[in-house]
Amino acid sequence: MERIQIKNTEDQYFQSAWEIYNYSFPENEKRDLEHQRIAFSSKEYRMYGYLDGEKFVGFIGCWNFDEYLYIEHFAINREIRGGGYGSMILAELEASIDKTIILEIDEVVDEISAKRLRFYKNLGFNETGIIHDGHSYHAGDILPRLEILSYPTAINRTLYEKFNEDLRNTVMKR
Repeated sequence: MERIQIKNTEDQYFQSAWEIYNYSFPENEKRDLEHQRIAFSSKEYRMYGYLDGEKFVGFIGCWNFDEYLYIEHFAINREIRGGGYGSMILAELEASIDKTIILEIDEVVDEISAKRLRFYKNLGFNETGIIHDGHSYHAGDILPRLEILSYPTAINRTLYEKFNEDLRNTVMKR
């Protein structure tokens, strides 16, 4: 599998990632195109696409801060979900990053959210015991409750506070 960096909305692979993005996340958990352009302009933001031969498998949209990497969005092409690609992509990312990785999942309230938690725990992510309100991508959004997971160990409250500040001041910048 090949990892490629998607650098802007004009990149040849951006449309494939954007299509997966749009059907994988609810409206209140995703950027509009202009907000995505703003993300690309940030020195911390990276979008990686993953190819298996000619097939676009999925993408990760993440933020590379000094102390940690935050995975904001991660999705696999729905035609090949369940084929092990998500596990391979995250394992490759974990092996290539020498710092804490942080991500958020929906608060575990049903079998679907429990299955998502098991997926990440099987890849070495840890529950932190921290649940917070999501961030607003659009005015009037109903904010989801999100559980913080981290790799390779659970983050402490100090790193969470830094992460939460970066969410407000950098990730959600308009």
